[in-house]
Amino acid sequence: MGIKGRIHSVETFGTVDGPGVRYVVFLQGCALRCKYCHNPDTWNSACGSETDSEEVVRDMLSYKSFIRSGGITVSGGEPLLQGEFTKDIIERAKQAGLHTALDTAGSVSLDRS
Repeated sequence: MGIKGRIHSVETFGTVDGPGVRYVVFLQGCALRCKYCHNPDTWNSACGSETDSEEVVRDMLSYKSFIRSGGITVSGGEPLLQGEFTKDIIERAKQAGLHTALDTAGSVSLDRS
């Protein structure tokens, strides 16, 4: 069993959120409210779907043959607001030999995430 978190959506063949073809997980929740935010629909941390990091990784690995030259990106919202969930997804992706990227505003203390 993995760690529970809230996701907004998944893009299975992303090409703009890191190098190569990527599996992109958009997490829910961000407190910054930037005027020109690319994903304002991810701000509310109560929205989206609750899921388990193990489920996310299982789905991600079903695309491994397509994303092996790209990788995965965890974005949002602010993924560090769900630090343990984000960390578990990234660690499992690395164990599977995939390149990982984290799209963050860097506004959350790493001690807090």
